[in-house]
Amino acid sequence: MGSSELIFRGHETQPVSDSYSPKPDKPWASVTRPIRYMLREQRLLFVFLGIAIATLIFTLFPASRAPQHNFADSITYFPIDTQSKFSNPHRLGFGSSNPTGKIPLGLKRKGLRIVVTGGAGFVGSHLVDRLIARGDSVMVVDNFFTGRKENVMHHFGNPNFELIRHDVVEPLLLEVDQIYHLACPASPTNVVGTLNMLGLAKRVGARFLLTSTSEVYGDPLQHPQKETYWGNVNPI
Repeated sequence: MGSSELIFRGHETQPVSDSYSPKPDKPWASVTRPIRYMLREQRLLFVFLGIAIATLIFTLFPASRAPQHNFADSITYFPIDTQSKFSNPHRLGFGSSNPTGKIPLGLKRKGLRIVVTGGAGFVGSHLVDRLIARGDSVMVVDNFFTGRKENVMHHFGNPNFELIRHDVVEPLLLEVDQIYHLACPASPTNVVGTLNMLGLAKRVGARFLLTSTSEVYGDPLQHPQKETYWGNVNPI
């Protein structure tokens, strides 16, 4: 007879689980634990005692208030003259009362930096006189091929005048606001000089004026030419 196992009712072998399951956390444990700690260590008593002392100090010694200053008493009011020219912008030349665009009397115009190529010639020297009289700073660039230094000598010593002996067929570096190109007689070199001045105007953002030459009118059909003769081109 084979081996048999005797099992008593009520004493069955229960399976043993190897996994450990801790007790579930109580929902308010994180809140009640600090409170219990403070009650046990009597920390809450010291907190209430500190609040009571601070309240007593602020009650007996209130903070001193800064003295208030009435700024309205320190303001001095001046009467305004509505008839004064300074209180009326139209009397100064601003607004619609100055339709001509002229600079109002008493306001100084800002001078421009201007270079005049060929400024020692007949036309160029008269242009320089006008620009200097207007209050601009003028730099004359001339190689004296057809111009003469005597035409601009009366401006020597003027801080707004400068004379540069230079041929415009060579590049020139200047910082100016306007360029009046009167240099170079009618010749192929006139094209090179004009290109150099156009390049300077493009680099510094200056306004450019080209006077050209009489060759644009072509060969004259009348000799001598009268003032009413326009040649082959009507500029109007």
